[in-house]
Amino acid sequence: MNPHLGAPNGSVEWVMSDEHALLGTVLGGRYRIETVRNEATSAASAAGTIFCEGTDISTGNPVGMRLTEVSRLIDPALGSTTPADAIEGFERQFDVAASLRHPTVEAVLDHGEAVIGGERHVYVVAEPLLGGSLRDMLDRGRLLTPSQALIAGIDVCRALDVAAKQGVVHGDLRPARLVFGVDRRVRVVGFGAPLRPAGSMTVDQANYAAPELEQGIERSAASDVYSLALTLVEAMTGEVPFSSDSVAGAFANRNGKLLPVNADFGALAAVLERAGRPSPDERFSPREFGQALVQAAEKLPRPTPIDIVGSGLFDVAVAATDPSQPTLRPTFSAPPVAFAPPTAQQGSPILIRTTPNIPQSELPDGVVVGGSPTADGSPSGPIVIGAEGTGPTVVDADMLLALNAEDPTEQAPRPKKRRWVLRIVAIIVVLALVAGGGVVAWNTVLNPSNPVPELVGLTEGEARNQVSRYGWKVVIRKDRSDDVQTGQVIRTDPVLGSALRKRDSIIMYVSEGPTLSVLEDVAGLTVDAAKQKLTDIGLVPEVEEAADETVAAGTVISWTVPDQPNLKVGEQLVKGATVKVVVSTGPAPRDVPVLIGLSLEEATAKLTEVGLLVAEGPSAPSVDIPEGKVMAQLPLAATKLARGASVLVSISQGQKTTLIPTIYGRTYEVVKERLEKEGLLIGSVAGNKSRGLKEARVNDKKVKDFERVLVGETVDLIFP
Repeated sequence: MNPHLGAPNGSVEWVMSDEHALLGTVLGGRYRIETVRNEATSAASAAGTIFCEGTDISTGNPVGMRLTEVSRLIDPALGSTTPADAIEGFERQFDVAASLRHPTVEAVLDHGEAVIGGERHVYVVAEPLLGGSLRDMLDRGRLLTPSQALIAGIDVCRALDVAAKQGVVHGDLRPARLVFGVDRRVRVVGFGAPLRPAGSMTVDQANYAAPELEQGIERSAASDVYSLALTLVEAMTGEVPFSSDSVAGAFANRNGKLLPVNADFGALAAVLERAGRPSPDERFSPREFGQALVQAAEKLPRPTPIDIVGSGLFDVAVAATDPSQPTLRPTFSAPPVAFAPPTAQQGSPILIRTTPNIPQSELPDGVVVGGSPTADGSPSGPIVIGAEGTGPTVVDADMLLALNAEDPTEQAPRPKKRRWVLRIVAIIVVLALVAGGGVVAWNTVLNPSNPVPELVGLTEGEARNQVSRYGWKVVIRKDRSDDVQTGQVIRTDPVLGSALRKRDSIIMYVSEGPTLSVLEDVAGLTVDAAKQKLTDIGLVPEVEEAADETVAAGTVISWTVPDQPNLKVGEQLVKGATVKVVVSTGPAPRDVPVLIGLSLEEATAKLTEVGLLVAEGPSAPSVDIPEGKVMAQLPLAATKLARGASVLVSISQGQKTTLIPTIYGRTYEVVKERLEKEGLLIGSVAGNKSRGLKEARVNDKKVKDFERVLVGETVDLIFP
């Protein structure tokens, strides 16, 4: 430990005020601190946490380190009231974080305790993440494009899915917990951290918390999905939906409300809307969220590299990965919706009846009154539907009856002598309608046709609502699609723009998920070949390593589908499903057995039993080990060796004697040289070694010059 760490008051503030005091410190005898970053705030980590970068001196690999004073971990809201409680919570957090091994989760490598400046600290060693957090980016005014947000979201979903499979919930997901490496890909940090109840959250935590937490419902994968949805919206817009300056305000703002999304999000809008629904039962699981983002990726531009911010002292490393072109945010616009022209000639009016007393403001949209206005401003002409410049308008019998009922117009008085003429004209009109005009009137006025609108990509419920006003008979048929999300319309029959009348049928083909893949056997293939084969058929390989005595290293031992473990070769499963592939690491390492005291033959047999070889070194006398027995071995017992490695043994020559040389009256250097030449060992030394030897003792018994003793005995020396 660096001797300069002993501050007068032992405080972390003193350490931070003199960062050079930490430089060169080796934690746990292994991790050397080479750079000190900054002291954390509660928004990102425990208050008072010191962030360092350095080197694992046992491997030469760079590492990141976090040191926190134990007293700062004590927090009754988190269940710790004593240093022992805090240490126990720290150990639990490390165990959880270390159990999650995935490229999208921060790799936690080691942990321990250290005394710094007289104060007890704990430390964690992890992979170095030099790209800064998403919080750092947003605080500097940098936003993500929808394509970049999608890539980051997919990686976070992968991390949450891995954790969910192990029963782990993050519970505090927000921009400060998403940290980038110099490869510009995100890692999720903070798994296993103690979680505050809703009533004692910080405002920053509450601004990303799912609404159900206020009701006392436990955190879940669904609450992590909600927090991620808020985070992605903020990453693209710079604003947190439903945010507030207080915890209560944050929960009140989002209570029962849908997540606000806009057209600038492109294909992400529908995905984020579902992920941010107020009810946890209506949200995606982490895996479903990730799959929905993958499907949306096909409708977005290719993402540019994320413009990470670095960590101040590490901008050089970040700049080394800077893309040659600046990040451009694409502009999104809604595609135009094309409809087929109406069956009637464009612009041809449909005359209904004369209603001069109905004001224009009271007519339905699309219905205009022809003719010039009268002196009082009332229009004087027939109602015209589909006039020049207007599109097709739905008019049915119910609307016409409503118009008739609301029309106060009375028949104008006429001379009685012409009444019979009117009756004749009316009869002729009726006969004409019955003869054929009635059919035309029904088809054009009371049962008009309407074009099929754009329904592809809508959910089944949304599509039904879109066409409900037309009176069509909706038929639902299920199909599979790799492009359209589950529950959304793939296509319609008839197609977009086709004309349908009331009571006509429209078939909606609704996605029930991706198309199916046929399982293929990958056992016996190399890991790369197996991964490629599974990827080619639309499946996601998940590699797990295991030792095997017969299968060569790097070769697949077995495979299984975690969600459907009984599936076999030739059976089908949904594309995007995970296949766990177990890959051999070769034979398991062997534990070196205890060989001391065995004969050479016995030692050879014992090593052969565990797959190791024996190598015989030079023999030597021994005080304790009988002649012909193993007196020393290298490496020591319990050391792990690869199968086929050798263990060096030395065989005892038994007990041999020698004479004490002339040592009395001689200085220490002379005595040491003469005793070692006779195969004797130097024990304790007392007195002034520059003066002549006063007494020599073996096994606490005084010996004289030329007295016979066993080779290998220890001689204690006493000088005046």
